[in-house]
Amino acid sequence: MIFLDSSFLIAYYNPSDEHKERAIKIMDDLIKGKYGSPIVSDYVFDEVVTLFFTRFKNKSLAISVGEILKGALEIININGELFEESWEIFKNQKNTNFSFTDCTILAVMQDCGISRIATFDEDFLKVKNIKVVS
Repeated sequence: MIFLDSSFLIAYYNPSDEHKERAIKIMDDLIKGKYGSPIVSDYVFDEVVTLFFTRFKNKSLAISVGEILKGALEIININGELFEESWEIFKNQKNTNFSFTDCTILAVMQDCGISRIATFDEDFLKVKNIKVVS
């Protein structure tokens, strides 16, 4: 399995993103099954859809991307246990500046035994046992 971060998804669906070409290559590899099943969390889903709606002022794109994600990916819900694990990661981070949403990603990856993440967020490079696909 591979976790898809919002930075990757935004790059893929945003035609003017600086990482667009690399995101297309990674998506092609995902479609071919190179990394296994892709997943996101409900927090990442929220982040992506909200960003397209608020920053890009494009409700139709936000809906379109949301429908694609809902239909194509497993979406992990951050339950109470994952929330508490995420909070502990957030409070105890020392050499990173992860947002709480990023900490939920780390908790999901740990809980599901996922070692790969598609992201353009360089902070994930600092985490042991995670292979960044970017």
